[in-house]
Amino acid sequence: MPLEPLALTLALVHFGVPLAYYWYAKTVWLPKPWNLKLDEAYKPKVTIILPTYNEARLIADRLDNIYAQDYPRLREVGAQSLHTSGGGLVENRGAWSR
Repeated sequence: MPLEPLALTLALVHFGVPLAYYWYAKTVWLPKPWNLKLDEAYKPKVTIILPTYNEARLIADRLDNIYAQDYPRLREVGAQSLHTSGGGLVENRGAWSR
């Protein structure tokens, strides 16, 4: 029966170390005041990317719709159209704003 003490030791280490760390974190870090304040007016920056394929004629309409939004923190808008016509011609169109 030499495996029982080894199994008990491994179980104690496996479960005991995380529990000890949790106890330490709870008693040392969590009681501290974090002074976190939520700003209700905060709006994150938004980046919009429009990947398209053979839709070059629709990009202008999509960009007009995006620019019509009233979101104040719209960082940049990127549109790229991979257009294949005439023997694999690749056309890149980019539009960046705000």
